[in-house]
Amino acid sequence: MDDSASGRSANSSLDLEEEDRRYLEALRDRNHVATKTTRHPLGLFSVVAFILQQMIGTGIFRTPWTVMRATESVGVSLLFWFMGAITAVAGATLYIEFGLSLPRHLIDGKVEPVVRNGGDLNYVGYLVKRPKYLIYCIYGLNYILLASSAANAVSFGDDVMGGSGTDRSAAKDHAARGIAMVVVTLACCLHAFTRRGGILLNNFIVVLKILILCSIPIMAICALGGVSNTNHAKANMSPSNAFTDVHSDVDRYVQGTLAILYAYNGYNQANYVLCEINRPRKTLVKGIVIAVSIVCVLYMLVNLSYMIVVRKEDQLNELGPEVALQFLINIMGTRHGPRVFAAFTTVNSLGNIIGMTFAASRVKQEIAKEGVIPFAKFFGENRVLFRRRNRPSTSEAPHASPSANDTAEPTPYGALLLHWIFAMLLILATWPAKPANAYRILVALYSYVTDVIPSFMLGVGMLCLRFFTSWSSKSPVPGWLSISAAFLFMLTNGFPLVAIWVPPMSDQGSKIRIIPGWKWFMTPTLSAVFVTCSVLYWVGFRYVWPRFGARRGKEFVVEREPVFRIQNGVRVEWHEIVLHSWMVKGEPEGREGHAMRDI
Repeated sequence: MDDSASGRSANSSLDLEEEDRRYLEALRDRNHVATKTTRHPLGLFSVVAFILQQMIGTGIFRTPWTVMRATESVGVSLLFWFMGAITAVAGATLYIEFGLSLPRHLIDGKVEPVVRNGGDLNYVGYLVKRPKYLIYCIYGLNYILLASSAANAVSFGDDVMGGSGTDRSAAKDHAARGIAMVVVTLACCLHAFTRRGGILLNNFIVVLKILILCSIPIMAICALGGVSNTNHAKANMSPSNAFTDVHSDVDRYVQGTLAILYAYNGYNQANYVLCEINRPRKTLVKGIVIAVSIVCVLYMLVNLSYMIVVRKEDQLNELGPEVALQFLINIMGTRHGPRVFAAFTTVNSLGNIIGMTFAASRVKQEIAKEGVIPFAKFFGENRVLFRRRNRPSTSEAPHASPSANDTAEPTPYGALLLHWIFAMLLILATWPAKPANAYRILVALYSYVTDVIPSFMLGVGMLCLRFFTSWSSKSPVPGWLSISAAFLFMLTNGFPLVAIWVPPMSDQGSKIRIIPGWKWFMTPTLSAVFVTCSVLYWVGFRYVWPRFGARRGKEFVVEREPVFRIQNGVRVEWHEIVLHSWMVKGEPEGREGHAMRDI
């Protein structure tokens, strides 16, 4: 696993005007993809907010029902949530380590890590370099397909139309899908037209989310104090009752594990947008630690609150409301409980849609820059849709950058369009199912293909780096902590990776009880189909496509030319020019990147 030499530092500062000229030339060339980092990076609060936005979605309200149905035990359910918290801590440790160590560039004769957007795409690409482009096709295509806002959008529409616990007509279900399509469209337009506006709205909604989650333990404390006659803490959590009805059905435990992993997922959001963070190396560590700590504490308190207020029998009722809804009904009554539940889940769904749209579009932009999808230039660049300029000052230097007076920030509108297209396709593909079931289907597929598989690879990859390479000289994380986190992360994600293929022991334990009409083998089968199709795509991209036209006898080459600057004493990527070309096999490749100092 050798380091790729993709950049060098100039002995003297490069002229900013010259770099802007090369950047503008690349924008006009159809074979180049050019991106520039924002001049208004994300602060610590915004980084924490984006992580919290993804981690705190509808999962904390809808997942407890799935976990309880999967385990049928209060004690085992709480253990699942605790193991989810431990896994989140382990995963956060790995993402901090990878984020601070990759990618690596040869600068002034020394290999240095410089942050880049893309997250997992960079890490799995570093771990699996051969066969060429294979990992980018597998991860990239499946991420583009499944990492959308479709699941939370469907949940949002479902809540607006009255929630899944009501007996609705087909027309209202269709209306819920229509609302889902509208909210995805609005989120994509928001981030395409105003980067700053999307960030501010995201931060505001996160504050509401934290207040909502904090209110649940407070209500549970009131129940313990006798304010409402709904204290079931002893019946649910006494040592003699907590672990009754423990079963050995592997299939249901797999579904519970996938649901838990999805509920805690999102601690890697900062890694997706590292180039847009102020002081990225320090802010990444602080942001992940703060966000993961908040989520782990709140999730455990919220689930303990559910066990205090809601009877176990009500949590297992297949025809009854979900656990969070029953909690609010018990506290507020049948009149106000469903309304408050709908408000809670609507806020969480909307926030998750906004946050995920921002981060996922940056990953899809990086996938396009790798050249493995058509129209890579359109999907890989960021532009200003409506340019606004301030009147230049007479005191400005005559050779100022062409964009020096531009007050608008470029956005990846091509990647946002790609995100929108596949969100629409997923909403349409799951149209025959009830919205609540469609949500669980999309969650299961997303968790397995774009979360469990890459996470397992990162865990195994880190162990290989630690035991078989000189990684300890490159990583800022202590070896014992890195190995422990990687081993736990590998085991936690490896269990559902393998066990999902084990059939249920009986019809009663079949996954059809968790997702009506969805057979136990559908999730692994569809996941295998997605991975197989991406492999076939790679075969066509790597071996079939080069046999036609002017590409005959040539191979596709991606040459990345990053331009760095020193910001607050740390080297960060300022902008990048990527060349996609077809070269005769055997010809040398590789361009030199440049560094410039922040004046």
